[in-house]
Amino acid sequence: MTRSVAAALPDFDVVAALPSYFDQDVPAEYVDMNGHMNITHYFSLGAWGPWKRMAELGMPEDYMVTGSSFFTANHHISYLGELREGERFAVHAAFAERTDKAVHSVGFVLDHTHRRVACVMEIVHVHVSMETRRATSIPAWLADPIDAEIRTTPWVAAVATGLALSA
Repeated sequence: MTRSVAAALPDFDVVAALPSYFDQDVPAEYVDMNGHMNITHYFSLGAWGPWKRMAELGMPEDYMVTGSSFFTANHHISYLGELREGERFAVHAAFAERTDKAVHSVGFVLDHTHRRVACVMEIVHVHVSMETRRATSIPAWLADPIDAEIRTTPWVAAVATGLALSA
């Protein structure tokens, strides 16, 4: 699986052009006994990147008070390279596909020190009613800008093959 993800990746600069979050050097407290950034930080930051992108597209930080939210239904991580203390990284967010009630997002953890993709974090977010706790349609005011981004970055779907949305 990881080999096919790596083979499908475009040039570093193409991925780096995606919206970016958490641009920083790996701090000592992120490093585990193996001498590289621990899985928990790839997971946490990789998951928050797409959420922050949805916020920039209009989803309020307190979206839950509107009676709707997104729940994570599935995730898949491909590790392609390690990050070590002091190395520069950031999470770059994109969307691979969308259905009426779900979105397949991707957090690319980029190693800016060595100009490579260190990790690809895929997530299926399901839009839910906070009252019924059931899947509901993503509102057009958010679905439309997500769809526009999917159209402008078709290569993301070719990379994000670890998960798939069902109708």
